[in-house]
Amino acid sequence: MKKFIGKCLVLIFLILSSIATLNYLYIRTIYWKETVTSITEKLKNVPGNIQLANVGSSHGEHSFDYTGIPYRTFNFALSSQRHVYNYAVLAQYIGHFDKNAVLLIPLSYFEITRIKSDFTDQRARYYRFLDKQYMESYSLSEKLLFDLVPVLTAGDTITFIIKDQPLPEKKIITITETELINYSNEKHKRWTMGNTPDIGIEAGEEGFAYNKNWVIKIIELCHEHGIRPVLITTPITSILNTIYAEKSPEFFDTFYRFTREIGDAYPSVPYFDYSHDRRFEDDFSLFQDGDHLNILGAEKFTAIVISDLQAGGLLSF
Repeated sequence: MKKFIGKCLVLIFLILSSIATLNYLYIRTIYWKETVTSITEKLKNVPGNIQLANVGSSHGEHSFDYTGIPYRTFNFALSSQRHVYNYAVLAQYIGHFDKNAVLLIPLSYFEITRIKSDFTDQRARYYRFLDKQYMESYSLSEKLLFDLVPVLTAGDTITFIIKDQPLPEKKIITITETELINYSNEKHKRWTMGNTPDIGIEAGEEGFAYNKNWVIKIIELCHEHGIRPVLITTPITSILNTIYAEKSPEFFDTFYRFTREIGDAYPSVPYFDYSHDRRFEDDFSLFQDGDHLNILGAEKFTAIVISDLQAGGLLSF
């Protein structure tokens, strides 16, 4: 019996040692540092007295470059961040805003009628900085698992231990017209499919109401705390716009019904629509793909947005 217990203890030790080793290697991958650690560090250093900020998904993340802007700014956008978490992030950091600060709320083509309820692929990053009252379906055991032994929830990303993803370079990414056409066709195909787990379920009118409700909650939260919300749609290439117009002609009717209904409910909230802006849509040198600006595009776009906010009396000169 003693030998059996001894063997069991050795086996347990070997299993735990293997898990600890894999976990050590996993949290040191470029993937983990870029998708979790860097976000944690960013959100741990949110400044006070913010005068201009934005929430949003990758469109907000890549479209706004506040370098050299003469205001206290912050970009709260994260890749694939939905409005439910835009609201959560804003609620968590609402005390960091100055009185009469401006919050840019991006309205993306790709978050109007879809509902994403499974955030397993994102929860690790949110557990790292969001308080439990702002988490969807908070679980202490899950938090401990994500925080202490994330390798056990790594899924396919565990392969980065063997072959890591490359360190992102700070360079201007451009795309050829052929690549742009291919990207835009794939983007349209993917976002018009019914059920795609990582981007959610196409829920039609139910999704429309769901997403509109979360945008309204964000607007209301801004009003409650003296923040001026501004709705905005970031630039899109003419190629992606054309593909949507030709293959899904009803799409723009739905999208602009969404923006119109929010505008009717909140007529004092400005909406800046740059999705078909001639200064961007045909200048592919400003984009890294069909709907995300590159570094040059973000610099140009941010300057235009600042100028438009100033012209509208939302920011002082």
